[in-house]
Amino acid sequence: MSKHREAILFFGVIIPGVLLGIVLGGTLYARSKITREYQVKTEALEKYIQAKTVANEFEAKLSLNNRRKKMAFWNSKLEEDFIQAMSQNLNKILAKYDSEMLQQTQMGQAGGGGSIAGMVKSPLSRIEMTFKGSFKPMQLLLAEIEDEMPHLILESLSISPNLAEEDTTGSLIFNVTYAHWEKPEA
Repeated sequence: MSKHREAILFFGVIIPGVLLGIVLGGTLYARSKITREYQVKTEALEKYIQAKTVANEFEAKLSLNNRRKKMAFWNSKLEEDFIQAMSQNLNKILAKYDSEMLQQTQMGQAGGGGSIAGMVKSPLSRIEMTFKGSFKPMQLLLAEIEDEMPHLILESLSISPNLAEEDTTGSLIFNVTYAHWEKPEA
């Protein structure tokens, strides 16, 4: 083969073929990369649209019946110091009654796991209180404390007669155990 034919073959066919192959390979690689990026971005856009739709629905639900204010109220109650809030609420309620009508005799941490604690995974603590007094003021106290602290759950309530010799009023002894929902760690 002559040098002219080799040069024509080399510069006219092989080098353009290699360059064409490189350009074609680069184009296919770039196209596949762009297609993958497009798919990823399309999926992300679909997830965003779906999340935005859910967020708008949730926002619409929160705006009904002052639910946003209720959620803020519940969150504020969960962020308060439980013992301090319970003591303040009890003192405020007990101040309405004469000590012969209703009197708190004990308040402390309840022992054991409780009936609710074993069934739920949400953080909660238990408090046990003892009162001496008559039935109606105790009913009103329980209603008011549950209205002020809606995250409380009455776990147990036992009522027994006051058998103390110095008691001439016929009062009752109330043992009350509450479970208190705590705000989960984020």
